Amino acid sequence: MERARVDKVNISAFGSARSAATYSVELFMVAATYIGLAGSAQFLPAVNPAATPLWPPTGFALALVLLRGYRIWPAILVGSLSPYLMADRSLLELGSIGIGTLLAAFAGTWLISRCANGRQTFGTPSGIAKFAIISFAPTTIISSAIALAGVIFAGQPVISDSVATWLTWWLADAAGTLVIAPVVVLPTMKPLPRSSKWNLLESIAVFALVSIIGIVAYSPLIGSDLIGNDLNVLLPYRSLLGFLVLLPLMWAGLRGNRCNVATAALIFFGMAVWGFSVGSDPFPKTDPNGALLSLLVLSISVPVPPLVLAAAIATRQNTQAHLLSVQDQLNRQIERKNLALDSVRRHFQVLIEGVVDYAIFAVDKEGHVTSWNSTAEKIIGYTPEDIIGKHFGTFYRPDERRAGSPTHALESAIQRGKHEVEGWRIR
Repeated sequence: MERARVDKVNISAFGSARSAATYSVELFMVAATYIGLAGSAQFLPAVNPAATPLWPPTGFALALVLLRGYRIWPAILVGSLSPYLMADRSLLELGSIGIGTLLAAFAGTWLISRCANGRQTFGTPSGIAKFAIISFAPTTIISSAIALAGVIFAGQPVISDSVATWLTWWLADAAGTLVIAPVVVLPTMKPLPRSSKWNLLESIAVFALVSIIGIVAYSPLIGSDLIGNDLNVLLPYRSLLGFLVLLPLMWAGLRGNRCNVATAALIFFGMAVWGFSVGSDPFPKTDPNGALLSLLVLSISVPVPPLVLAAAIATRQNTQAHLLSVQDQLNRQIERKNLALDSVRRHFQVLIEGVVDYAIFAVDKEGHVTSWNSTAEKIIGYTPEDIIGKHFGTFYRPDERRAGSPTHALESAIQRGKHEVEGWRIR
């Protein structure tokens, strides 16, 4: 007994150690990814000395809490603090940034779980709309407001600069959340189906077309020495071509492929950020606030409507598939019932054919003869060809028909399942 108890303790300790190791590896990978996203955002041009036009880690943090729960908070905290540790910020600034990021992710997850079905928020059009609203307003406002409060208490900047910084942080967090979170969450909603060759080619075509449109509309390559300066003359308002991206995105949406829509929107938005970094139209460096607003409009108008369309189509496809499955089940049940009924009918026919002393026949609810045994043919005189389909009132005399005897007999048969009578019948 003592040895068995020790073995049980050892197994439990091994399981706990393995779980702790798995959790530690998960935290390390998440923190490393978060730091990588934050580091990549640092390469973007600063709208003001304290803010960039896009902050993907905010959307990544929200997606992580949606997928892994609140237990992932240490990785988010480490990831959110690392870029600022290297920038030699004060402890108050570090604490406000970390707490702001965590509270924003927690608040967004709580609201989405309460109002939009949690990680399944991208499964319905209404869920996507709720996600966009929650991400744009309460979630990103919390992170930017708390971070700004720490900066104000640490450095005491001018109030006008504080408002501009907060607005920039808010819009950057909102853009990052709307673009990044769907890409992270959607592949985990359900197991990825085995793609056919045509589906793979369709996905590649959508991504390629989106990339081409983004390059033509926003890339600094157009009009440079790489392609030719004359293109600036031919395409003076080439940023308007960016609206063409809605065509491949809507096509992917009509196919119900939300992952393709989210990934293609991220690719296109990356091209727009590239154009923003060099001041391409409509992101002039002379008007950073207008450029930031244009980038925010793209972050809303590019991914959200196609995702809503894709969710509606996917919901319809799932409903149709469910109805077809239910129909197949019902058809199989009906087929089994029909086979059983045919077996019962054959068995019943064998039984009544074996009766030699009684004329046995069946009628429907209207009184028409549906079966006729051989004894009935001998006793009454009708062959099955003569009587089946005829009304059984034929067996009654005119005075009995006038008295309602056939109707009474039919009602009795319906109520009791049968009707027995003895007497003379005429043909």
